[in-house]
Amino acid sequence: MFVKHRFIRERRGLISRLREKGAGDLLKCIQCGSCTSACTVNAVDEEFNPRRMIGLITRFNKLPDQDPWLCATCSLCVERCPQSVNPLSIILALRMIRHEDGNKLPDKVAEMIEQVKKTGFAFPLNQEARDKRMLLGLPEFRISEEGLNEIRKIITEAGF
Repeated sequence: MFVKHRFIRERRGLISRLREKGAGDLLKCIQCGSCTSACTVNAVDEEFNPRRMIGLITRFNKLPDQDPWLCATCSLCVERCPQSVNPLSIILALRMIRHEDGNKLPDKVAEMIEQVKKTGFAFPLNQEARDKRMLLGLPEFRISEEGLNEIRKIITEAGF
């Protein structure tokens, strides 16, 4: 009996930690697989399986080994879930927890964070993009120094 109660308490701890990071209601998941059947990443990599990720957490109190950074964040899983679990929010929370637990960010993500810190943009605004804006009569896109400092502050507060 003691072991069962300890497991429930630990499981609630993991789920609470995920919820603190904005994860949806994992315990509403009925393991139907709608999220996985809609998943664009699963279509090319069967190892990436949102249903399995949620099941490992809710049934076994285990963080999944699958890389949450593979998620394309397309939101199809959210649209298809009959229980409104929001699998995407769970995957995003897993990313945050992995980072907090000392797991290295993928190189491309780290590069993008540095780019945002430096310029305020996730991707550099190249000359082609500037020319297209000018042809469309759009103003030059700039971020004020104050805005850039606010972005840097947010990134720092987020732990990056």
